[in-house]
Amino acid sequence: MLDILLVSATAKEHKDSEIHGVPIHQVGIGKVEAGLNTLQLIKAKKPDIVINFGSCGNLKDYKPGDVKEVKMVYNDFYAGRLYSYPPIKLNTRLDDSYIRCFTTDTFYELGEDYHHSYKFRKDNCDIIEMELYSIASVCNQESIPVYGYKWISDDGVENEWEQSAAIGYDNFKKIFKEQFIDE
Repeated sequence: MLDILLVSATAKEHKDSEIHGVPIHQVGIGKVEAGLNTLQLIKAKKPDIVINFGSCGNLKDYKPGDVKEVKMVYNDFYAGRLYSYPPIKLNTRLDDSYIRCFTTDTFYELGEDYHHSYKFRKDNCDIIEMELYSIASVCNQESIPVYGYKWISDDGVENEWEQSAAIGYDNFKKIFKEQFIDE
């Protein structure tokens, strides 16, 4: 069996300490915390793969609770023509997955006016969240395969989060078992 490092931002997304015998590690909310803590965990645990899971915002027409396997992840960093971070391709188990994830340290709120670079990424991605780009970047640096599973918890309307997150987490546990435990 693979040695899996299972990471999420916060226990508020799941309230469990493990899934099917695999411990869940909290890496924190936002890119800096998630990147630093993931690197520390990789150095300490030396896993075969890293799986990041958690809630995300809906940028397309998905249903709350739907779990999406991320194929490409984009960063919100903008420095004009000086520098841009390239998107990172993730490992996937589902051949038809082409979900594009936008990682930002800014909460997305429906109807807000954002910088043109933010709007461009948001408009060209399927989901939005706050940790996956930095986790994937650390995994690439350490040459460890990384997978990302995000469930739709809201579409910019904050009061839907808790109920949708609970449904999404239950759906993720089933996918995790099928894809990684029962293999």
